[in-house]
Amino acid sequence: MGVRDVIVHHYFEVDAEEIFRICKEDVPPLLDTINRMLLDLHQ
Repeated sequence: MGVRDVIVHHYFEVDAEEIFRICKEDVPPLLDTINRMLLDLHQ
């Protein structure tokens, strides 16, 4: 079961604090990595 499936179909089982933590801590490094990959592709 994927994250989207859980959020969309099992909303009441979602731990809002965990989603917030993921957005706050995990997304920024992921965006940095994606941006570096995009820069590498354009060089």
